[in-house]
Amino acid sequence: MNETLSPNPEGQPKLHNGMKSKTLLFIGGVLVVIVALGGIAYFASKQKSSETNDNAINLGATTTPNYTIELEPEVQIKDLAPSLERGIHFGASVPEVARTAIQKNADVVLARLKKDLNRADDWFTLGVLYHSANDYEGAVGVWEFLLKVVPAPGVSTAYDNLGKLYKFDLKDFPKSESYLKQSIQVNPNSITAYFELHELYRYLYKQNTTLAVDILVSASKKFPANPDPLVMLGGYYRDTGDTEKARDAFTKALAIAREQNDVAHVESIGEELARLPQ
Repeated sequence: MNETLSPNPEGQPKLHNGMKSKTLLFIGGVLVVIVALGGIAYFASKQKSSETNDNAINLGATTTPNYTIELEPEVQIKDLAPSLERGIHFGASVPEVARTAIQKNADVVLARLKKDLNRADDWFTLGVLYHSANDYEGAVGVWEFLLKVVPAPGVSTAYDNLGKLYKFDLKDFPKSESYLKQSIQVNPNSITAYFELHELYRYLYKQNTTLAVDILVSASKKFPANPDPLVMLGGYYRDTGDTEKARDAFTKALAIAREQNDVAHVESIGEELARLPQ
């Protein structure tokens, strides 16, 4: 994939083309940092003012700009939360300039969390910062924690991030598949995990099955007003030499784009059709 995903857990990603080098976009309350580390694009929570929720009364559910933490009455968040004192364990390949920027963002986020552990957006951002530092253990710890305390559908962001982490970085494809399937279960209105599963099946795992096609067919039925699943399906058939199926998928996608008055998609899909062998 070659995209940066929206911070909104309900948002849908732009269409991507293949598994290329990735850029991470971190959006924080103090600084925007773009760090090219050869990782993958993760959801980063948009932080609003640093004062948000500082005076919130803890009633077991605290809402931050994008996410909510909910706990059973007898559960204390401090008993579940990862340690904020562990520090960032930078990978050897992370350049110094990136380390400085990541640490600066992390210091701001950690300071807020030490005041209020219920700041769900800051936890999501901390996981992204750990990942950008190649601190995969730290990232997993944060996102696994969020699975326990963030309700659906927002928790799908953590499932998506874990699915990508295990797909691209830790190379545990069964775990990646499991997390992405759970993302669909908790947030059926997000198309993100469908695309992630397609790329997993197409390039890395269970490649001798029809799953790469099946997941896009499922996505096209679930999101009939979105042409992207059919565009991706057309690209799959184009690349595997099945011109007729590629033409059929692109043609159906073009019809959807026209219905949606999506000029950009109409143009790009038309170009795809024109490039197919006659």
